[in-house]
Amino acid sequence: MQKKWIFLLLGFCICISIFIIFSQFNQPLLQEDRQVEEKPLSSDYTFVIIYPVAHPFFEKVTKTAREQAAELGINIIIDAPKIASAADQAMILESYIKQQVDGIAIGATDPEMITPIINEAIDQDIPVVCFDTDAPNSMRHAYIGTDNYLAGLHLGEAVAKHMNYKGKIIVSSGLPTMENLRLRIEGLKAAIAQYPDLRLAEIAYSNGTDPDTLKNIEQLVDNYPDFKGFVGIDSLAGPAAVTVWKAHGLDKTAVTFDNLPIVMEGIENGQITSTISQNQNKWGDLLVRRLLEIVNGEKIKEKEYTETIEIESVPH
Repeated sequence: MQKKWIFLLLGFCICISIFIIFSQFNQPLLQEDRQVEEKPLSSDYTFVIIYPVAHPFFEKVTKTAREQAAELGINIIIDAPKIASAADQAMILESYIKQQVDGIAIGATDPEMITPIINEAIDQDIPVVCFDTDAPNSMRHAYIGTDNYLAGLHLGEAVAKHMNYKGKIIVSSGLPTMENLRLRIEGLKAAIAQYPDLRLAEIAYSNGTDPDTLKNIEQLVDNYPDFKGFVGIDSLAGPAAVTVWKAHGLDKTAVTFDNLPIVMEGIENGQITSTISQNQNKWGDLLVRRLLEIVNGEKIKEKEYTETIEIESVPH
């Protein structure tokens, strides 16, 4: 009899235990538990940044973009044509549209060619932001980067100052299709036009490669031995000018664009008089944040400019 009561009591305890366990499983999660288990809103997003060409200038953009993406839990892909090719860039852009990525940032090599492809991305609800160089006639959401006309004015004022506002100027630029370079040249011309003793002798365009840029600058120096000032419009011109100035032992004004290490070394060693920096380290952070804001339905500025600054050589 005593054993019977012991077994009944043991069975009752087991039933109570089972009831408590199942009750706990069926309880709704506490608010804190739900917050722990929920993924961040941005955790499954993939953004792509497509440069006009693979170049050291964009290293700071890559660095800040990756840092911001890691902080927000976003997957980030960096891509670029190996050489400055509008057709190659168009193929890259089309491939990511097919992959249905969540956002694209692109520096358009040829705005006319890339515009319908950007519009295709927008039609498929993939937000697109331009940077460095714009595609203004496309349906892109925004442009982030330099006001390139004002940057051209800055270039012009800098070279005029260093030339004491008189003399002949030679200019090296990159692909004529690129909107950023076209606007810089417009600004440069407007600045030079203010000073009657300054003359723009020639603008040489390259195909966006180092050898072609070097060849063009060598030819300009040979064609205009009496030139007094040189202006580099794109990121390839500064490094090429350093090489030419060293080879010819030139002691003439050279104002370039972008603060690449070789250009900064050229400033230190006296080959480059000054360079105009775009503060491109800000772009990566802004691109990731603005794409995320668009995805989340927030409104952003159509144009967001980052300032340029002149970095000058210091007399020794």
